[in-house]
Amino acid sequence: MGGGIGSLMRFGITQWMSSMPVWTPLSILIINVSGCFAISFLNFVSDPSGDIYLGPRSRLFLLVGVCGGYTTFSTFSLISFNAARHGAFADLFLNIGLSHVLCLFSIWVGAIVAAPFPHALRAVLRALRS
Repeated sequence: MGGGIGSLMRFGITQWMSSMPVWTPLSILIINVSGCFAISFLNFVSDPSGDIYLGPRSRLFLLVGVCGGYTTFSTFSLISFNAARHGAFADLFLNIGLSHVLCLFSIWVGAIVAAPFPHALRAVLRALRS
């Protein structure tokens, strides 16, 4: 079910962007970068040793299911292969370079954004209880 949700999200973004006059692999790049951020954020917020733990099933549903269905590394690889096969080396290196740099950056940002989240959530819950 999580994979289906992620795939529908990916399909929606790809369809929405297909009507725009942009670089063809841009939708895949956006999906991979935002997917890296999402999986990083969810991983660090719901770490079993941390303050907020969703439980093994919820964690698998989100990380493996939704994020796995949403990200598109196989499509990224096919785009890269086709660019190389057709001699579009600028597209090949832009796709590979931007995807790697921006996805690693998104993982880093996700970890940073997730760090204060457990403390903020505890503060909100404390305020709600009082």
